[in-house]
Amino acid sequence: MCTLSFVPISATNYIFTSNRDERKSRSSAFAPTLHKEKGVKFLAPIDGEALGTWLGATEQGRVVCLLNGEFKVHIPTPPYKHSRGKVVIDALTAPNVLKYLEDYDFDNIEPFTLIVVENKNSIELNQFVWDGSKKHFSELDSSIPHIWSSSTLYNPQQKEKRALRFMDWLEAEKRSPRDILSVHEGINAEGKLGLSMLRPQYCTVSSTQLEVDAVSVKMIYHDRLTQEKDQLRLPFTIINYESQTGL
Repeated sequence: MCTLSFVPISATNYIFTSNRDERKSRSSAFAPTLHKEKGVKFLAPIDGEALGTWLGATEQGRVVCLLNGEFKVHIPTPPYKHSRGKVVIDALTAPNVLKYLEDYDFDNIEPFTLIVVENKNSIELNQFVWDGSKKHFSELDSSIPHIWSSSTLYNPQQKEKRALRFMDWLEAEKRSPRDILSVHEGINAEGKLGLSMLRPQYCTVSSTQLEVDAVSVKMIYHDRLTQEKDQLRLPFTIINYESQTGL
């Protein structure tokens, strides 16, 4: 929700790791389970207050993650039409996610950044930003790593420094999914890279990692407050995208 990394392994395999940084007083989330809405099966944890989610993966190979905020910090102006967590579920279950984002009226929804990955014949990586008045679409290079930090909790200088340190760490040697998760779960200290937050009012409440290949997604979820860990796997429904597009 507030720190996200994407690390490609091959043309169809990648590692997607998310830290959820929240108020310490916020209700705990429910651990990931298999859900089904609009005929679509997906894995997702569920927020304990708004009952939406910040991250999910479907049986069609779509992964969606939401970060609070847009390009810069904003001043909240509630009440809002609905929670941003509903956007993730709608994006997971939409027949065409980009059409859903183009068509949906996000007026009176708090600003957010949405990362969408489609694992068809190759990885498609898209970023959608709602700044409170305008939609911004970007197609990103899925052959290189990316990292995002929420504008609501990290200023531009902090975001840039975290990104540089993470990329340097990745390039130093071959990193395993376990290595990447350990960095997400670590606290930044002198000489040690860590992406978790520990502030008086906010902290990293959970870390979630998806290991995605051509046939399935494995979700590893770590509740950082209770120290409970869950692991689930969802096989993909086999779809021949080439035959559908006539290519």
